[in-house]
Parts: sequence; C-alpha cells; structure tokens
Amino acid sequence: MIRYRILLPLIGAVVAVMLSGGDVTPATEAYAKDEIGIAAAINKAGRQRMLSQRAAKAWLMIGQGITPERGTAILTASLSLFETQLTELKGFVPNDDVRQALAQLERDWQACKAALAATPCLANAAALYEANETVQATAHRLTLAYEKAAPEPAYRLVNIAGRQRMLSQRLAKLYLFRSWGVHAQAAEMESNMARAEFASGMYQLSVSLHSTPEIKAALEDLNHEWEPYQRALTAARAAATIADLSERVLAATERLVTLYEKQAEITRSE
Repeated sequence: MIRYRILLPLIGAVVAVMLSGGDVTPATEAYAKDEIGIAAAINKAGRQRMLSQRAAKAWLMIGQGITPERGTAILTASLSLFETQLTELKGFVPNDDVRQALAQLERDWQACKAALAATPCLANAAALYEANETVQATAHRLTLAYEKAAPEPAYRLVNIAGRQRMLSQRLAKLYLFRSWGVHAQAAEMESNMARAEFASGMYQLSVSLHSTPEIKAALEDLNHEWEPYQRALTAARAAATIADLSERVLAATERLVTLYEKQAEITRSE
C-alpha cells in the first residue's frame, strides 16, 4: 500500500493542481487577492463543495495506485485551498444563517480532514465516504446561505456553475468508491443523480439571459470536455481515464464560474 505524507502548506494564498498534477489553474491566481464580496463568497463556498470531493478523489487515486504522485499533489493542494478559503469566508458573514453554516462546516471539515489523513486503503475507505458526504452537504448549505443574501438573481448563476464544478469531482469520486466496492449501491445511485444534475445545470446556464459571448464560448468548451467524460463514467475499468478527464472538466468549470462571478458584479453595478 502506498504511503504518503501531507506536504507543507503551499506558499501563497491559492494553488490548484490541474492536469499534470503540478499546473496552476489560470482562474485560481487571484482567489485571495480581492477583498471578498457576495459573488466571491458564493464562488468560494461553492468551491469548498468541489474541494471536498476532489480531495476524496485524490485519496482514492493514491489508494488504488492511479498515478499516486499526481493524486498526492491534488490532495495536498485541495486541503491547503480548503483551509485558506475557510479562513477567508469567516471574514464575510452577512447574517446568522451564514454564521451557523460556517460553524457547522468547520466542525464537519475536521472529521473529514481526519479521514483524509488516514492511510489510503480499502479498510479506511468507508469512514471517508461518510465524512466526505457530510462535509459536501454542509458546504452546499453554506453556499445557499450566501446566495440567499445576494441582491440580484444573477448571483444564482455563480452557484449553478459552481455546482457543475463540484459535480465534475463528485462523479469521479463515486466511480472510484464503486470500483473498490465501498457503498457501491449508494454510490451508483448518487452517480446517476449527479449526471442528471449536471445535464440540468448545463441547460439552465445555456438558456440564461445573463450569458455573454465569452460565457457562451466557455459553455461550449465545457460541453466539449463533458462529452468524453460522460461516456467514460459508464465504462468498466476506466478509473485512470476518469481521473484524468475529471481534471479537464474541472478546469473548464473553473473558467466558467469566474466569468459568472464577474458578470454578477457587473449586473449589480448597472
């Protein structure tokens, strides 16, 4: 069994490991540079959902011997960014709903982080499944709390696009749990629901009146990456392919969420 150590926190506010296991996502370079506002808060809270799923995916990659060096890099970056954003979100608490959701997320994250620190192996996988599902649901509640505090309907699109980002990682995570036979029936059901939700999200974004030419182009790019990923998710013994394609879809969704965040702020100022 492959052993690993969580590396020292990455220098700088934000690092995301992409296709090579060492590339920095272009959209992540300014995560912590701007003063946080409601659009950024929705984006960051939504990204916490994704990071919870991406970290679990990486843990499973390590345990199953799927490019374990890359898995370790992804896990390290995901843990570091989750911690960074949790601190940043504490600096923007517009109401009691957000305050309570943040406190619950911090508690649930501690349990999930402990499960992620355990040696990646089949014996420890069931505990991670439970803790990881909990923290994703809590991060979603926090995202909805921020969205509810938003002044314009356009902010909802930041959440929807951010949900696509999370689903890209959730689907890979569920596939890898199934390949190990861990909660296989539940993971299969959740995977079917996640694929349907992704398709619904794409439709909602495509018909939005807030789409700019740049956003439409980003949606086309995302759909281009989604098609082969969607096919691989229904194939047997495609874990390595899925691990790779999930990162490609993630990069496309990150670009899209950034555009919606910018558009929401423009809409508010008009």
